Formats: sequence, C-alpha cells, structure tokens
Amino acid sequence: MPPITIVFVTTGLAVWLIAFYFLGIGAKAIADGPDPAVTVGVATFVAGTVDLVQAVYVMGARPDPLGTGAVVLSGLIAFYGLFFTLVGWALARHLDLRPVANLAIAVAVFPLFWWNFFAGGWMFRSILVLWVVTFLSVAATVYGKMQPKILGGILLVTSIYAFLTPAFILALGHTIP
Repeated sequence: MPPITIVFVTTGLAVWLIAFYFLGIGAKAIADGPDPAVTVGVATFVAGTVDLVQAVYVMGARPDPLGTGAVVLSGLIAFYGLFFTLVGWALARHLDLRPVANLAIAVAVFPLFWWNFFAGGWMFRSILVLWVVTFLSVAATVYGKMQPKILGGILLVTSIYAFLTPAFILALGHTIP
C-alpha cells in the first residue's frame, strides 16, 4: 500500500474523534477531572504530526526533481498536516480556536489548486469539494455561525468518505477511482 494510507488512517481517526466530540458524544468534561477535548486534541496533534512526517517521506521516497508528482502531493499533505497539528495543539492546550478557523478558510480554498493533479480521479476530486464544505464549516462553527452538531455530522461524513474509505480501497488492493 502507498504511504498515503498512513495519512488516510491517522487523519481519518482523528476526524472521527473530533466528529463525536462536536456531536456531544463523550464530550462532557468531568468536574475536577479529565477533559475529553484534551484527549481529542492529543490524538489530532499526533495525526497532524504523522501527516507532516508522511509528507516528507512521500517526497523522499519518490524523488521528483521537476516538482511534480510526489512533491506536489507532499505539499497537499502538508496543508492538512499543519492544520491538524494546530487543531490538536489548540484543543489539548485550551487555546483560542479563532486562528484555527482562519487557517481552515485557507485549507478549504487553496487545495483546490490541486484539482488538475487529480485529473482522471473522480473520488479525489469529490474529496476536494467535500473538504471545501468541511473546512468552511469549521470556520463557521468557531465563529458561531453554525451549530456544533452540524459540524459533527459533516466531520463524521468526512472521516468516513474522505479518509477511511480510500484507506479501505487501498487495503483491499484496489486503486482509488
């Protein structure tokens, strides 16, 4: 399986945890006890870090002196790696999420420049569109324009479709359509 599978699995599971947190499932902090946001944050930070490591690995494992292919894919992975590392750190440390929301807007829009990179692959292109909706929903929720449970539902769909489904397809020995 390609190294991108690691990105799909770790990020997919982190998004799964964030989805359940926003849906309110296991999200209530215990008085004078642990706060689930910290646990979700740590898992998300780890996923973002793994994404960043994988971006470097993909680039190094498949050298591409012309700046196409692996280097371009690594750039896209780095977008999400930085985002999830920041989200994780912010949740684990109870930091202000408004900078995360501001970054979410960039992460929603700029990966669309990878549209041609995924020419011939309808699933990756549909994932890019889903990510626009997802990351703009993150910003809307942080700024109070969307209910957290709606974001939780969007994140659950994103976890399953954008991350875990491609990992399962690759695990079954198929290419992503």
